[in-house]
Amino acid sequence: MEIPEDVLRVWNKYNLPENVRKHCMKVAEIALRIAKRIKNNGYDVDLDAVLKGALLHDLGRAITHAPFEHFILSGELLRKERFDEKIVKIAERHFSAGVIEEDARKLGLKVVKNFMPETIEEKIVCYADKVTKGDREISFNEFLKRLDELERQHPETAWFTRKTRERILKIREELKELAGEL
Repeated sequence: MEIPEDVLRVWNKYNLPENVRKHCMKVAEIALRIAKRIKNNGYDVDLDAVLKGALLHDLGRAITHAPFEHFILSGELLRKERFDEKIVKIAERHFSAGVIEEDARKLGLKVVKNFMPETIEEKIVCYADKVTKGDREISFNEFLKRLDELERQHPETAWFTRKTRERILKIREELKELAGEL
């Protein structure tokens, strides 16, 4: 996969770890596969935004691996680097299967606002991230098993894990309708 110059520039500027780069590349590969199926079915999808959004969604991990912070930081860094807002929102809205303002408050996030994926590009990258573990693709059922595990390990946030399950199932159904298959 050819990495766009502006993506390479910020990866290098923030010294994004190699394992995170590989993860982002796998997410981009899966996201583009889905996006191209949707586009081939006659729907409007911005393939460039999907590519760059997927490659940059975890830029914040150059600074923190904290699950409840990295996606917010990704958005902040991409705004600072003057990326298109479409790409910024893909990065900000990939976490879990979205975070509504009420969830952000309840989770104690440093920024309280809506982080729900809304556009097709945001939903594609969000879904592709869920079926990527490290730099390999996993099945959707494997992702659901990871959610079960998270629920057991962190009962204090089981309410959020249940919301994640409901939201990702809805995103998956929407993408399947548009793509035909995932």
